[in-house]
Amino acid sequence: MSNVIKFVISFALVAVTAALSSYLSYLGVDTFYQNLTLPPLNPPNGIFSIVWPILYVLMIVSFYMVLNHDDNKKAIVLFIGQLILHILWCWLFFAKGLFMFGFVDIVLLDLMVYAMIKSFHELNHTSAYLQYPYLLWLLFATYLNAGVWYLNGANLG
Repeated sequence: MSNVIKFVISFALVAVTAALSSYLSYLGVDTFYQNLTLPPLNPPNGIFSIVWPILYVLMIVSFYMVLNHDDNKKAIVLFIGQLILHILWCWLFFAKGLFMFGFVDIVLLDLMVYAMIKSFHELNHTSAYLQYPYLLWLLFATYLNAGVWYLNGANLG
C-alpha cells in the first residue's frame, strides 16, 4: 500500500469521525445543553472548536505513522474501535442526553485510547506520544460528563 493511500485512509477515518461527532454534538448544544447545570472548569463552547481540530490532526498523523509499520493489526483495531466509541459518546451524550450511558462509554473510550497508545508505542514512539493530548482531553471530558450527570439529577436521561 502506498504512502498516499495510507494517508488518505488516516485522513478519511478521522474526518468521518470528526464530521459525525460534530453533527451529533451540535444536536445537543443547540437544544438541551445550554439549559444544563455544568461542572466547575467547564470551558466556553468556543474552546472545543479550537481543541478538536488540533487533536484530529494529531490523530491523523499518528495513525498514518502506525500504518507504515508491519504487525499493526492490533493498533488498527484499537484505533478504529476508539473512533466508534468516540462517535457513540457524542450520540449518547449530546444527541440523546443519556449522561449515564455516555459516562460508561467515555470510560471505555479512555481505556481503549490508553490501550491504543500502548499498542502504538510498540510500533512507533512518536505516534504514541501524539495521542497523549487526546487522552488528556478525554480524561477532562470524562470529568465533565460525570459532572453533568451528577449535577443534572444523575438519572438515565
